[in-house]
Amino acid sequence: MLGDSVTSEYKINYLRPAIGDRLIATATVISSGKTQAVCQCIVSVIGEQGERDVAVAQGTITKAAPKA
Repeated sequence: MLGDSVTSEYKINYLRPAIGDRLIATATVISSGKTQAVCQCIVSVIGEQGERDVAVAQGTITKAAPKA
């Protein structure tokens, strides 16, 4: 999607405290069309217990109408 866009929906779920040495965010486009895209992001922490997911986010981005 090119041009101006707006966030039409955004949700984040915090699963557990992000206690560890390093945070990693991995984002994926779930669906993309002419006017909107749905994206998902998983945030993980790496620590003594290995890698664990700490948050999951999903958002819908909508192409904005052209400026007059």
